[in-house]
Amino acid sequence: MKVLGRLAQGVAVLAFLLILLTPLLARQGKLTGQPAPDFELEDLDGEMLRLGSMKGKVVVLDFWAVWCGPCQDSVPFFQLLEDKYAADGLKVIGLHVDDRVPPVEKVKQYLDEKNVEYSNALSTTDVDNAFKIYAMPTTYMIDRDGVLAEIHVGFNPSTTPDKLEEDVRKLLGLEPSE
Repeated sequence: MKVLGRLAQGVAVLAFLLILLTPLLARQGKLTGQPAPDFELEDLDGEMLRLGSMKGKVVVLDFWAVWCGPCQDSVPFFQLLEDKYAADGLKVIGLHVDDRVPPVEKVKQYLDEKNVEYSNALSTTDVDNAFKIYAMPTTYMIDRDGVLAEIHVGFNPSTTPDKLEEDVRKLLGLEPSE
């Protein structure tokens, strides 16, 4: 009976979360097919980073945080993705969400420890709100015309990398990988 009680509690919690998150997911989904909100931020190396200047490239825009558990796996994966597809026109940009932001040096240290070289910046509340960020990591796939093509929320190291790579290959006009 205890097992059934715990199962019922789990189902109730899951149902509650689905009810709670459905409106958020619906609002975020309305962004696909729309031009990506433009922004200009100083990256962690002091260079200006403007999303609108990336037209002509496929952009993976990843909202992450040093305190985000799944980001431990996603951040290094995006480096591998950029290494593999940069010559085909892929650009990865990481934005540390504007929530519990540590000092810039700590963010740089985190990225250095993970051997991350792709562009990263500290996001702002305005940018986070424009992209309707409510969970980390949240990853946007932006096509060569600057249109939001795909949105991925979360990162499961067993399944997400294949899906993200499949989406990147499609946006780059490459054949599906086997």
